[in-house]
Amino acid sequence: MKNFLKLSFAALLTALMIAVSVLPAFAANELAVNGKAKANKGDTVTYTLKLGDCTEKLEGIQMYIFYDRNLLEIDESSLEIPELKGAVYNAKYKDGIAFNWTSVTDLVSFEKPKILITVDFKVKKTNLSTDISYFITEMYGKDMTYLKSFTLTNDVSVNGKKVIKNETPVLSKNSKYNNEYQGSLVNYADGKGEKNGSGKNHVQVTGVTTNNNIAQADTDATNVTKGDGTSTTTIIVVLGITLAVIAIIILVILRRHFTKDTDGNAEE
Repeated sequence: MKNFLKLSFAALLTALMIAVSVLPAFAANELAVNGKAKANKGDTVTYTLKLGDCTEKLEGIQMYIFYDRNLLEIDESSLEIPELKGAVYNAKYKDGIAFNWTSVTDLVSFEKPKILITVDFKVKKTNLSTDISYFITEMYGKDMTYLKSFTLTNDVSVNGKKVIKNETPVLSKNSKYNNEYQGSLVNYADGKGEKNGSGKNHVQVTGVTTNNNIAQADTDATNVTKGDGTSTTTIIVVLGITLAVIAIIILVILRRHFTKDTDGNAEE
């Protein structure tokens, strides 16, 4: 029985060591984009931001897409703004992508969801996580006041396979950017306008403003985030600890079981 217990302990310890050692190897090959999209080095990540539920036609917009140039390399030729003909953009703006568009004669309806902007990135580094985020400075209709009813959603694909579909996009959490690019539009964390949004996620995320209703968690955050707040390293550590605890529990059960059997045999 003692030999069997020793063999069981050795087998469990070996399995635990293999599992923990393999985890970083898998994680090292991935970059987590916007929490859910996992990509390897060299993969193509496609970010698509869509606009819908607008109660009036769009006459003008100025906005920014932020990303970490250390982790993602933009494919300038892939950038498209299909609905806004004649839009002016800078794919290598100092903080990301900048674009603006206005037309007093050809206003565009976004009552139903349509693509606002789509662009490809090549993954440069892995074993990290990051967000592709946005911030809108101006978005207005024919009366030149900012839109108050709209819904923003995004898709994220990896090598053409859609991983995130029609979900709330990540709004910039970088206070430096938000302070610099704050305009008349009020951005909300749920991607909706001030009139059609509601609930705990309908929180203003603004730059310099007299309105104090700013999401506290967003004021000091940086553009490169950890997705949902959990880093790859943290996941590995937690999983490793969980496996270790499970192994210890199994060993304790085995030890009690075989000790009991040994005592029982001795009494007989």
